[in-house]
Amino acid sequence: MPSFEIPDGPTTVALKKEGGFHKGSAVFGVTNKTGEGLTARFSVQVQGDGKAEWYQVQGEPERPVAAGETQTVTVVGKIPAATPPGQHRIKLRAINVNDPDNDSTDSAAATVTVPAAAAPPPKKPFPWWILAVVGGVLVLVIGAIIAIVAMSGGSKIPNVVGQPYAEAVKALDKAGYKIVKRANKQTGDKPPETVLDQAPAAEAKTKKTETVLLTVAMPMPVVVPDEPKEEPPIEQPAEANCDPAIGACVEGFVWREAWPGDRVCVTPESRYLAAQENAQAAARRSPYGGAYGPDTCLQGYVWRDGFVGDHVCVSGERRSVVAQENAAGPSRYRACRPKIVIPRPRIPGRL
Repeated sequence: MPSFEIPDGPTTVALKKEGGFHKGSAVFGVTNKTGEGLTARFSVQVQGDGKAEWYQVQGEPERPVAAGETQTVTVVGKIPAATPPGQHRIKLRAINVNDPDNDSTDSAAATVTVPAAAAPPPKKPFPWWILAVVGGVLVLVIGAIIAIVAMSGGSKIPNVVGQPYAEAVKALDKAGYKIVKRANKQTGDKPPETVLDQAPAAEAKTKKTETVLLTVAMPMPVVVPDEPKEEPPIEQPAEANCDPAIGACVEGFVWREAWPGDRVCVTPESRYLAAQENAQAAARRSPYGGAYGPDTCLQGYVWRDGFVGDHVCVSGERRSVVAQENAAGPSRYRACRPKIVIPRPRIPGRL
């Protein structure tokens, strides 16, 4: 009779397209039916057109399972988006590593449906009628311009550049150009009120009803420098949500929190494992005690020893990881960033 059973598992696996892959996951419950702790090796069995490299067991594929304990095993799927549409099935297999040839069990099959790629939207026909309308409008505009140029008359406008503005206006008025507008330009090269430019240009054939624009020299303003004014300092506030009495972990690490005052910096995955170990502590202790007192662990487990008196039962590999985390703690810790005040230099003309 198999030592493990897998009563809980999905019948289908939903996929979601992310980037160049269809991704999904399936969660199975695996129970040790025996009265002793065993080590299980998990693998994914693929039936149909699926490929084994699309699937993997999340976390360690080989892990201890206490007597009567039920563990959750997650299978993660990552299927290339270019895979042809179709269906295949997957099963989770649990093998007793002590008897791999005779002691194994499979879950019920879960169906995976690979969807067809979405068809591109149909292309809209090019609106040729717009070109016809634009072409007709261009013909009309060009014809109107040619007609205006052919029928336009006028005389040559006099040259007033370099003259004082008042005299230039009189010269234009005498020549029949009554509409004059002025634009001022600050310059130190010419005396004030001197005409610097005119539009239309001198000697151009221009209708007398057209507006003449004169650009007139204006003196440059006298700039009086402002007295230097005190600049407010630059303040960088202290780091938010960080207790200076405790500090914080460097980027990529978090508090382990294996107990309320545990301030060892570890990876998020290790903190999650510590919480799982705490939750399963009772199931991994010998119900009748043993050589190490009432906290004696079941076969295959040892005390975690994350801190003095830490009698939570874990695998030997996990205890080694916890010891390494304790040793590496100072290198993963940092102090909170304090408030910084940077005085600014006195800059003339700035508030």
